Amino acid sequence: MTGKTRKMFPGGNTANGFYSFFDYIIPCDVNRIFCLKGGPGVGKSSFMKKMAREFTKMGYDVELHYCSSDPSSLDGVVIKELNVVMIDATAPHTVDPKIPGAVDEILNFGEFWDGEKIEENKDKIKSCNADISECFQRAFRFLKSAEPIYMDIESKISKCMDWTKVSKLTYEFVEKVFEGVEFSGKKAYVRHLFGSAITPVGYLDYSDSLFDGVKNIYYLQGDIGSGKTGLLKALYTRAEQKGLDVEVYHFPLVVDKLQAVYIPALDLAVTTSSRFKDKEIIDLNSCVDEEKLNKYTDEVRFDKDLVDYLMNNAISNLKRAKFNHDIIEDYYIPAMDFDKVEALKNEIIERILKYKK
Repeated sequence: MTGKTRKMFPGGNTANGFYSFFDYIIPCDVNRIFCLKGGPGVGKSSFMKKMAREFTKMGYDVELHYCSSDPSSLDGVVIKELNVVMIDATAPHTVDPKIPGAVDEILNFGEFWDGEKIEENKDKIKSCNADISECFQRAFRFLKSAEPIYMDIESKISKCMDWTKVSKLTYEFVEKVFEGVEFSGKKAYVRHLFGSAITPVGYLDYSDSLFDGVKNIYYLQGDIGSGKTGLLKALYTRAEQKGLDVEVYHFPLVVDKLQAVYIPALDLAVTTSSRFKDKEIIDLNSCVDEEKLNKYTDEVRFDKDLVDYLMNNAISNLKRAKFNHDIIEDYYIPAMDFDKVEALKNEIIERILKYKK
């Protein structure tokens, strides 16, 4: 039987620059972490994709951690049952070593390239890198500019909410979820990631992959400022108090805002993703005073259009950065000995299978 795959983002392009949840890729009881080093185009992502395919064919469930700056590439792979991780350990990805040598191991793809061939294009590579840096800085400025406009929307809509109703709805839902649920007897592990991302190809949402097969899924409906993050925080805080592991998914523009909570032990997810509109709805818009909101209709609409405009400009710059990154890859690819990379893949597969229970 083929294993299942779940897609997510361990890092995001946000209003505060690149934001990393990379440490949360790694399970608490990890057996082995393979840290992949090397420049663009050396085959790190392809290596991880091949490894993921091999292990899903063997029936293992796999997590695919995608790159928000190049969603065709992987930043990491987790083979769940074996507690083995492969991760791109080149900048801007930083992961604190667990136990170097005993758990962490570096796979240096630079050993498989012809340095002289790469050096021939040194000036072109430097020029592209400079342009990439400029594109990212510009993209992050647009995202930073979008943040206060987003918060202005939140401020206006929150003034129109009946917060007593919101609190009642939140309390009753959390009580219903945890009715009869006892303390697990262990410390909960709360894991933070992104289920969506602002990328060179637009806004991507992988929620359908994250919650595929989950029995109890609720769609949390509500406008900006309607209390969605408050409800999700209340849910995962109660789960943590009960000693239940939780996955918390953040909003890529404003990281403090939440988009989803998944509690595996309860087979339950609550998500703001519109992909789940057909599921049971928790409707926070029902707590809005429409008469008050009418006063802000034009301003809210203007602000939303402005946020979209700024995000689209950020995406255009991410796209330009990706274009230059692809040019750099074209300088590295001909210099690589991919037969050696393939041999390394086969060797690592054999080593990983030693962790089979």
